[in-house]
Amino acid sequence: MKRLRLGIFSSTPDIEDLGFIVKVLTGTPEQIATSINKWGYDGVEFMPDPENIPDPIRFSTALDNEGVALTVVNSGRMAVQNMALLHEDIKIRDRSLEAFKGIIDFAGHFKSPVGLGIARGKGISNVSKLEESEIAADIFKQLAQHAERAGTVVMLEAAESEYTNFANTMEEVMGWVNKIDSPGFSVMLDTYQLANDEPSIEHGIQVTKGQARHIHLYDPSRWPPGVMAKNDRLDWPHLISTLRKVHLPETGSVVLAPEGDPAVAAIKASKYLRGLLNE
Repeated sequence: MKRLRLGIFSSTPDIEDLGFIVKVLTGTPEQIATSINKWGYDGVEFMPDPENIPDPIRFSTALDNEGVALTVVNSGRMAVQNMALLHEDIKIRDRSLEAFKGIIDFAGHFKSPVGLGIARGKGISNVSKLEESEIAADIFKQLAQHAERAGTVVMLEAAESEYTNFANTMEEVMGWVNKIDSPGFSVMLDTYQLANDEPSIEHGIQVTKGQARHIHLYDPSRWPPGVMAKNDRLDWPHLISTLRKVHLPETGSVVLAPEGDPAVAAIKASKYLRGLLNE
């Protein structure tokens, strides 16, 4: 049976001052790797500072020492550090594109995929939709080509309308994946988006036609699965069953609980998801 490798969102401690949308594990590479291992996860979804990307050698050594992997590199910090791939200011677009390429290079060291979600920004409001699409196509093609050279892949993620006006649904995302048509450009899923912006969770998953490589696993309440079960909006057993029927991604990641002891909640979420995935 295919196994989904579980990871935890993580970044450097300074992210706590940036007001990121979910709570993540922070620390040095060594501290992060130790917690990941202790809490029962396979790896980490790491969010590097796009303006100060870590040394991949040190990061790799820290993970190897604990027997965990860098499952996914997340570009989301760009959005809270005044960067956006699709921005009205061309200078910000150019700076963001180069920063994203740096993230791809970091991921390439590990052959880990890179998530592209809110890093794209709100969208370009001072041009027509056609012009915006042309700009996006050029940027996505550049990223795909860079990812191919680095030996990795960029995964486009549908994002809610509260964060962007560009590619809010899985149908839109798959349209871009088909248009770019590159081994360096693919798709991922996010349960928050599936719950809030799709006609149904089943529809959002089925639209990917089995191409989704990764999934963010957290309830719309921002809690990890199985921790506050009676308050969950999502039917996790049904969601995992639907994924299995269409395609179980290679990896999935959870966030830290927004309050309380993060270790207790992370361990509980890991055990809960393992139970569902092993049924």
